[in-house]
Amino acid sequence: MLSAAICDPDGPEIIVCCGSGGVGKTTVSAAIGLVGALCGKKTIVLTIDPARRLADSLGLKGFNPDAQRVDLKNISGSSKPPEPELYAMMLDAKKTFDGLIFRYAPPEIRKNILNNRYYQHLSNNMAGSHEYMAMENLYEIYNEGRYDLIVLDTPPSRRALDFLESPQRLMNLLGHPFFIKLFKPYFQAGKWGVRLLNIFASPILRGVGRIVGRQALEDFAEFMKLWDDALFDGFGHRAAAVKKLLAGEKSLFMAVSTPQRLPMKEALYLYTRLSENKVPFGGFIINRVQLPDREGEKHGAEKKSGVDENFFREKARFDKPLMEKIIAAHRQMQKLAEKDAESVAELIQKTGGLVEILQIPSVDGEVSNVDDLKRISQYFSSRF
Repeated sequence: MLSAAICDPDGPEIIVCCGSGGVGKTTVSAAIGLVGALCGKKTIVLTIDPARRLADSLGLKGFNPDAQRVDLKNISGSSKPPEPELYAMMLDAKKTFDGLIFRYAPPEIRKNILNNRYYQHLSNNMAGSHEYMAMENLYEIYNEGRYDLIVLDTPPSRRALDFLESPQRLMNLLGHPFFIKLFKPYFQAGKWGVRLLNIFASPILRGVGRIVGRQALEDFAEFMKLWDDALFDGFGHRAAAVKKLLAGEKSLFMAVSTPQRLPMKEALYLYTRLSENKVPFGGFIINRVQLPDREGEKHGAEKKSGVDENFFREKARFDKPLMEKIIAAHRQMQKLAEKDAESVAELIQKTGGLVEILQIPSVDGEVSNVDDLKRISQYFSSRF
């Protein structure tokens, strides 16, 4: 079970929470992190796409690229020493990208790469580069060995798949035979500055230059030369190492959803793709589930709504319009509970009942502090 996996000393060291937007993935990630910390693990929660809610719920003013410790001294039931260790951190893709340049590029060409305008665009804006660098950052943190458990809050699910596949995607793009074949003649021996001028002798590159601009093409050509000379092999080895880590037994992926149709569809899609990639899958976390009124079910079919409506109408001290609104609202909540139950049952049927499904009930109000997170964490473990 997930709760056992989080607290197990031999359990996963990386838990990745994926899902579509607006399903409470941020809150779930923070709650899992809190469970890990309360179990005695030194835990860090990482976010690629910083959310104000996560910072608020952890009692932080904001995020920065340095790990910040969450104050758990006053959390109910955790006053006994030693204080649980929970940290939060924003993954800085640009900083990590620059760090890899320092790792793999010879000192004499580092400055040329860092100042290259195409590199600056790539490291800041290129689709997939942020996810790739976030994975590198995760890899670095893991290999530092400072934490027992790393919990990752990812972007929405399709981008989360980009996160999983981004190392190979970026390598395929920059190492694409088209680019290599196109620029290789200008990578040969000779003075690069002179060779660069000859790029525009190629009809294809001359045409590209007219579209994107001469300077942009020169920046790209120079970057391709530096990439081919100094970076490709190093980045390739790292990409393979990151993929191996995330597909290994030390990692566990969770699909976070709500009971609504589209988020559940995304979660099921994510599960299918992760299974195809042979990535360890820990189960579904269905958040904001409307649970049925079990008290009403005890009184038989005539009182399925959970409210003895005739008694309520006779004894309630509300005026009639308000009383009818309360009853109607309760009926609506019960219908929502039935729909949510049907949605979860359908998920069980589609997965063959072989995957763990954890349901977190819908609660009133926002999760705004560590005590609120602790209430959520109780659904992961009964120990707290």
